[in-house]
Amino acid sequence: MRNWNISEVIVATLIAEYPDMHPVILQLLANRGITSKSEIGAFLNPRYEDLCDPFLFRDMQKAVDRVACAREKGETVFVYGDYDADGVTSSLIMVETLRACGIKTVGIYIPHREKEGYGLHTGSIDYIAEQGATLVIVVDSGTSSVSEVAYAVEKGLDVIVCDHHEEPKELPQGLSAFLNPHVRGETYPFKNLAACGVVFKFSQALWKSFNLPSGQEKWFLDLVAIGTVADMMDLVGENRIFVAFGLTVLNKTKRQGLRSLISEMQIKSKTLGTYEIGFMIAPRLNAAGRLDHANTAYTLLETQDMAVASEFAQSLNQTNVARQSETVRIFNEAKEQVSSQVSKNKVLVAVGADWPVGIVGLVSGRITEKFWRPSLVITTSEKGLVGSGRSIPGFNITDALSQASEYLERFGGHEGACGFTIKSESMLQDFIQKLNQIADATLSQEALVKHLTIDMELGLEQIDWELVSALDTFGPYGIGNPSPVFASFGLRVADVFLMGAEKQHMRIKLEQHKATHQAVLFGFSKHIEGTLNQGDLIDMAYSIDINEYHGRRDIQLKVVAIKKL
Repeated sequence: MRNWNISEVIVATLIAEYPDMHPVILQLLANRGITSKSEIGAFLNPRYEDLCDPFLFRDMQKAVDRVACAREKGETVFVYGDYDADGVTSSLIMVETLRACGIKTVGIYIPHREKEGYGLHTGSIDYIAEQGATLVIVVDSGTSSVSEVAYAVEKGLDVIVCDHHEEPKELPQGLSAFLNPHVRGETYPFKNLAACGVVFKFSQALWKSFNLPSGQEKWFLDLVAIGTVADMMDLVGENRIFVAFGLTVLNKTKRQGLRSLISEMQIKSKTLGTYEIGFMIAPRLNAAGRLDHANTAYTLLETQDMAVASEFAQSLNQTNVARQSETVRIFNEAKEQVSSQVSKNKVLVAVGADWPVGIVGLVSGRITEKFWRPSLVITTSEKGLVGSGRSIPGFNITDALSQASEYLERFGGHEGACGFTIKSESMLQDFIQKLNQIADATLSQEALVKHLTIDMELGLEQIDWELVSALDTFGPYGIGNPSPVFASFGLRVADVFLMGAEKQHMRIKLEQHKATHQAVLFGFSKHIEGTLNQGDLIDMAYSIDINEYHGRRDIQLKVVAIKKL
């Protein structure tokens, strides 16, 4: 069950101020805190030219100068990446930018999730130094690699960090440049960049400084869009511009690997959007690092060889199927453990001996979604007890780890997600107890009730093609700009149809004030069949969609929740 929270109705003066704008769009904008003319214009009409100057990063000139020096001296430069979709796309943007700048020898190193874990490691630094590198650019990690950066400097490596993770208690010293919008004293105005966004800003700066063909850097935006959506960044500000233009690039991408992957997925939609990235492309790229090695995803994105692209696309597809199966298995096991904790703990914890490190974060996400509690899912690996966590609004899980850092070998993450390694198994119970103490002091009982935010109430007669057209200007949708949810009350069920091979979906014909619309419930029928009948009255929360079938286009409502009256 969820509480329905309907946003406050906008005042009439706002509607009068913008007489040419659809009132529903004005309501949606106001719900997102966008009311001034300039903000509205920037949101509805994102422009590439509105991106911030990359040199607003305080160390950007240092970073550019160090790459220029590397080119002049013919140095070997390594990019040190990460194993998720954001890390892989960031790595490729950086590698291709360096090559475009004239760096002749560019290496790439992506750590193995289970064998090496997150961030820099002394073994990988040794390897990079043995390859003759003198500069390493770390992307999507490095902010908490204090001892590792010190070790790299001792080995004669200069280090540039391009990251977006929150600032820990101690930062690495001796860096040639540090690009992270979250660190104390950083002057860059937009803080919510993914790692690929930070790397793209570096690419912009290099592109300009090295007088490369103007505008050609935009071809990286397909990768920026994938990494930004995959890492669940808010699609506002610069991220909205990145994804809006990135979707344009993605739909005509020159990358053979992406083309093969898209073909392998057999996507039904004619146009790729944030849904296709978030639920189809990104999971396949992530699957490589979750069950094997992210090099597969990197090679797929980099290659222009059709045979290699086809082979790796098929491999990622198969790996993703295996990942899905493992996720279901482990979720069921973890669910058994945490079910008894719900009545007494605000942080749910599941521990397994044979759970793949790459899966535990996904399982944690499912646990948190089901029980609406912060959760940690921990497994035994070569690095010891390793875990991932997910949280709910009101509880910064990475900050909580910082408060419990006495029990941790290493940790990092964001407000809503984290990764960590526990120092020893003997500390596990004290660590869990400490996090629950923090949660008890932070989370109210009300915060543990899931809320459904509804943008506004509509009558069925208000839903027409003019509204659908107006809503087209509101995408791309995602975190920070969710697909609008509307509610209608006192609807009469005129008819009910079951659909799908196993009758698992439902179509409902609804009536209100002489207006009618069709609504669809995907996967809902097993919960509702037999309880929803012709003539029933319901309240319904939904999004507005278009059904295209055999050349016919109809407005349809996608059900989010139903309350039977």
